[in-house]
Amino acid sequence: MKLTLESYYGIKLVKYLSELNKGEIASLKDIAFKLNISPQFALKILKILRETEMLALYEGTTTKYELKKEEVSFYEIIYTFQGELFLIDEFKEKEEDNCSFRSELEKIQKDSIKRLKTLKIWKKK
Repeated sequence: MKLTLESYYGIKLVKYLSELNKGEIASLKDIAFKLNISPQFALKILKILRETEMLALYEGTTTKYELKKEEVSFYEIIYTFQGELFLIDEFKEKEEDNCSFRSELEKIQKDSIKRLKTLKIWKKK
């Protein structure tokens, strides 16, 4: 279970937007600067998060963004970029094998997903 760079920065981006004061919105330039990433990479992440309706977009002379949802779990963000999480690729097929420790690995996977679902980013009020 490895996070992609997009998932990692997706979490950081949502966290940054969650800390803005009520009514405050951030431009692409602000976001890229705060996250220390290129504007192109920030835009890629913003577009994906906006498609899931986690973010609100305000168009004007400069496009600006804010967190639309009141709470977002780490899992929700990661799932947006990576889909279902698996400890190892063989678990995708859901095929049982004669592996004596498979059930223990599946427990680790389920526990990890459960923990990611409980880790929340809350919008500042």
